[in-house]
Amino acid sequence: MDLPERPLRHDEPIEKLLPPDVSAPLTAGGIETLEDLYECAAALGATWFRQFEGIDAARAQELMRWLAHWGEDVGEVTERFFLPGAQTETVSGDPRIRPLERIVVPEGLSGADGVNRAPTFGCSLDARTDIDALRIWLDARAGNVNTRASYRKEAERFLLWCLFEKEVPLSGVRAGEASQYLRWLEEMGRTDPEAFDSRWKIPQSAWIGSKNTPRSSPYWRPFNGPLSVTSRRNALVVVRQLCNFLKKTGYLVFNPFDQVSGKVPFLKGEGVPQAFADRSLTPRQWDEIVANLELLPEGLARERMRLILMMGKSLGMRASEMLDAKAGWFVERHIGGEERAAIEIVGKGSKVRRLPVTEEQLGIVNAALAARGLPHVALCDPTTPLLINLGRGSKPGAAMSRSGLYRVLGGFFERVANEVASTRPSDAAKLRASSTHWLRHTFAVTALSNMSVNVVQAAMGHASVATTGRYLSPEEAEMSEAMKKMKAL
Repeated sequence: MDLPERPLRHDEPIEKLLPPDVSAPLTAGGIETLEDLYECAAALGATWFRQFEGIDAARAQELMRWLAHWGEDVGEVTERFFLPGAQTETVSGDPRIRPLERIVVPEGLSGADGVNRAPTFGCSLDARTDIDALRIWLDARAGNVNTRASYRKEAERFLLWCLFEKEVPLSGVRAGEASQYLRWLEEMGRTDPEAFDSRWKIPQSAWIGSKNTPRSSPYWRPFNGPLSVTSRRNALVVVRQLCNFLKKTGYLVFNPFDQVSGKVPFLKGEGVPQAFADRSLTPRQWDEIVANLELLPEGLARERMRLILMMGKSLGMRASEMLDAKAGWFVERHIGGEERAAIEIVGKGSKVRRLPVTEEQLGIVNAALAARGLPHVALCDPTTPLLINLGRGSKPGAAMSRSGLYRVLGGFFERVANEVASTRPSDAAKLRASSTHWLRHTFAVTALSNMSVNVVQAAMGHASVATTGRYLSPEEAEMSEAMKKMKAL
């Protein structure tokens, strides 16, 4: 079926989106928009298509997969929208490439008798297979949800490579294969597909998909493009830590990455990592963002977007902090000789940093809550999440997901980029590259023009002032260090 591959709006008419032989029976049955289609499927479940002559199960499942991938604005497509087994079908590529929780391990590759398995009597893990051991490692070493997601991603990629590219269990990998894994990561998304496919068993297209695709979607892939030198370095660190944990607990005899160099080289065209300040938005770009924000339809979606922008650009919050933010984070504190509203942000390592908030910032928070029918933040249940999922069919008041935040903000930046593309293509390119972290970078650059580097360090929750100093030009950083040594008199 020929379906548009772009973000969908809930109010789009289906006759303009779907082939005539599909849209005709739907419109005849009263389904005029994507919202109508979603609500029909949500109400009737996986067999909704039986109400419409000419819509068979195969087409119905294809439509639901399409909505799951492109219809974040339409609603959350869950397992009940699919016939048994249909949701895990892979749309293209290799059907074996699945998320960790859905991997089907080939016979003989479970790791129960891997060549690197240590004798079971000396193992402290209650693990019979490699996946058992991997999950124990995640539980033991991933202290919070963000660390767990990062560790799982790297372990998942490595496990998939072991099982389906090299056809060995994780506990069967030797030093030679460990070094090959790094070469494979270097080539992923960077090498011409024909050249890649001639060197590796599984084609590149089976590994790469769209960014932020839900793990439940059949469009999910382990990668969304080439890995930067920082990402490749992180991949090596994580899989080395995994194998070291398995060795120390007596699951493996040796760590195959012990003999692999920890130095990850820059590849052609990568160069020196971009300075933090270069990943911030200029005042002109920010003016465009604010102007386009006011063009959004009135309602909850606009107020939520305003809140996202404020939390990132005005408070310097990380994406994880935005998603964790609760009404109870806003408090009254004695600051500078007076009672002031403040936000107590729970950041990395559960460390709390307190920032004063202005009446304008508090007004944005309360406007977003009012759009949800809730009272002033001080009167809300302290556990009320500030950012919620607005997808139709989602649980009312459910906290926004990380992928949802990235999709919503990315879609908004794309809209702004399209507005300026014809007159200012360089601004458009920067807006398209922007993310939640660019908002935080913008906060840092703006704050450093008004505050000392130490104050900004505290506001951003940086463990080291050197990290904050990366937002300064070399001259500014050097001057800042020199001024610290100057005596007042």
